[in-house]
Amino acid sequence: MRLKKETLRALIARRGRELGKSMTAIAREAGLSRTYLYGLAGGAAQDPSVRTLVKLAKAIEVSPLLLFRYYADLGGAPATGAPVAPTNRATGVRDPEDVAVFNADVTTPDHAVVLPGEVFQKVWEIQNLGVRLWSGRRLVRVDGEYVMARRVPHKAELEIVLDAYLSSLHREIAIPDTQPGQPVRLCVDFAAPRESCTVASIWRIEDSEGRPCYGPSFILHVVVTVMAR
Repeated sequence: MRLKKETLRALIARRGRELGKSMTAIAREAGLSRTYLYGLAGGAAQDPSVRTLVKLAKAIEVSPLLLFRYYADLGGAPATGAPVAPTNRATGVRDPEDVAVFNADVTTPDHAVVLPGEVFQKVWEIQNLGVRLWSGRRLVRVDGEYVMARRVPHKAELEIVLDAYLSSLHREIAIPDTQPGQPVRLCVDFAAPRESCTVASIWRIEDSEGRPCYGPSFILHVVVTVMAR
């Protein structure tokens, strides 16, 4: 969508000013040609892969998740207006007194390098800052809803442009009952693909009836680079 692409151009320009980096410098650090970066920012270039967005995020020093959302099917997010901005705090979609906050990536931070085929554990810490007991909730993998894809001319469906797939031991895990004010750590075991690439996995919190507890701006993710040492 043009509005999202134009907003991406403004983001890159603003971060360039803040960091004292020219478009040429940003392109060089991201491993892109200057022409491609201008085309990407202006909406004229082919939609990028996850690997390209991760490199660009590193060059302009923002979370890869921020750039992912410019090219993601947000599964129910508004189709118009400004793109959803990442946040570490969220209010329940059905209960304004249900508040969650993301505290930390306890293990495997963004851009962590893992070996081909390596098994590793991702641990996120979140905290119940509302007044409701969290009970019966689950952390569910939703890569299919926040998919990296490009529009294909003359076709209604999206074409997935993920580089490779990050396997997980489970597609959902139970969240322990969590009292107001209490933090909780959520652990998922992953296995990296065997080829060198950058991969991502996206997860959200759902209630006992399978409904998202929070809006699309509050999700948990893991982004790793697979590289042989």
